[in-house]
Amino acid sequence: MHHRLIPSKFLKLALLVPALAATFIIAACSPQHPQSTFGYAGPVARDQGDLFLFIFWIAVFVFIVVEGAIIYAAIRYRRRDNDKIPKQVHGNTKLEITWTVVPSIVIAIIAVPTIIGIWEQQRGAPTDQGDILEVEAIGHRWWFEFRYPNQEVVTANEMHVPVGRPVNIKLASQDVIHSFWVPKLAGKVDMVPLNDNLVWFIAEEPGIYDGQCAEFCGIAHAHMRFRVIAHPEEDFQNWVAGMRTPPVAFEPGSPEQQGQTLFATHCKTCHTDDSWRQDAYSLELQQQDSRWATWLADIENSRIVSAPNMTNYSQRNFLGSGIKENSRENLIRWITDPNDIKIGTSMQAHAAVYQERADNKINLSQQEVESIADYLLALKPGDISQLTAPVITGGTPEERGEQLFVSIGCNACHSLDAGTTIVGPSLVGIADRAGTRTSLSAQDYMRQSINDPGAYIVEGFTNSMVVPKLPADQVDDLIAYISTLK
Repeated sequence: MHHRLIPSKFLKLALLVPALAATFIIAACSPQHPQSTFGYAGPVARDQGDLFLFIFWIAVFVFIVVEGAIIYAAIRYRRRDNDKIPKQVHGNTKLEITWTVVPSIVIAIIAVPTIIGIWEQQRGAPTDQGDILEVEAIGHRWWFEFRYPNQEVVTANEMHVPVGRPVNIKLASQDVIHSFWVPKLAGKVDMVPLNDNLVWFIAEEPGIYDGQCAEFCGIAHAHMRFRVIAHPEEDFQNWVAGMRTPPVAFEPGSPEQQGQTLFATHCKTCHTDDSWRQDAYSLELQQQDSRWATWLADIENSRIVSAPNMTNYSQRNFLGSGIKENSRENLIRWITDPNDIKIGTSMQAHAAVYQERADNKINLSQQEVESIADYLLALKPGDISQLTAPVITGGTPEERGEQLFVSIGCNACHSLDAGTTIVGPSLVGIADRAGTRTSLSAQDYMRQSINDPGAYIVEGFTNSMVVPKLPADQVDDLIAYISTLK
């Protein structure tokens, strides 16, 4: 009589766990996965992936040779009935030299391309593939801040970049060690307090690329995510221009206007929502340093913390550092009780409006919370045609033009330093150069460029000029002032 062997539960589990693990590992290797390291979308990720595969297949070869040798030895020299001692090879000079030299050669084969790759990528972004976009990425617990020093733009958790242009990123941390990782664009690089690191990449295709902190940094580490949004060049320039454009004013008494007042009362101490203003970039940097210093001076009792910039918040795709879709429903949940979505937020731990209740939920009515959400979701660049120029009287045309130049934001994009480029070309010496570009006089060239920004685009720049419609006398004042820039 034959008995059928029934596997034990332990054996079934032992077979199931490796099978599940293998399934997850294979799924993680799929190039279609949002955070797959094999779905290359730029040259840096591709070079790193190729290097990995090169080393991987060498490792596979070594594994097969070593395991094959072990299996051969186990079978060939297994214990037999005659108990004959196999041939001893201790002290075999040729064999010992072989298994010393061969691994050294293998290591050298791996080391050379690895070191070359490290050197190549640590040189920074290539200068022969377009103008380099400089970005500063700062890690906070638990969100990412992105600064564009040349464009004077600050945003959070969503980095906007142009397709096909090198992006050079200076990495820093305000508090603990974080790690910057966008697997489809570049590998992991640590963000270390008081020690700047660098990473660069080129996004070859438009799209949204998932990023994440890859260094354990505290309770909300797993929810510290961000996105890199790659645009065609023109769309990127439009985004930059939008970040410098004031929003349309809200109707008096509207939920958005009420939310604006509530935001200013309860949120604006930590969150900036108007970085489109003149000189706002340097002010935001100073405020973030001040917020951090205030928190650090009294960690337990401080009601001020470093917080994400909210300018043009409605354009964000996600909230909570990239873990929830930016919808009205989710935003209301987030404002009411951040812990419900993401545990450990500094906002809920320190903001006065949360500390006033025992359960740490916001101390505002449902209607007030909804008004704040409506206000934030209405923060988007205004229609430039609806903007009006300020009324400036008195003084000479040059003096009025200088006031107008600053008040409508020309200095946000046009440098007054011949050697510096912000978004648009420097205006120093424009009166002398203008007449050489067309058959128009310098005065007519500048007038037409102000009235119709797309009329003449300087080579190497795109049309991202944002100005309200100006009356003729103010155009004349602007031209008078710009003509003095030598």
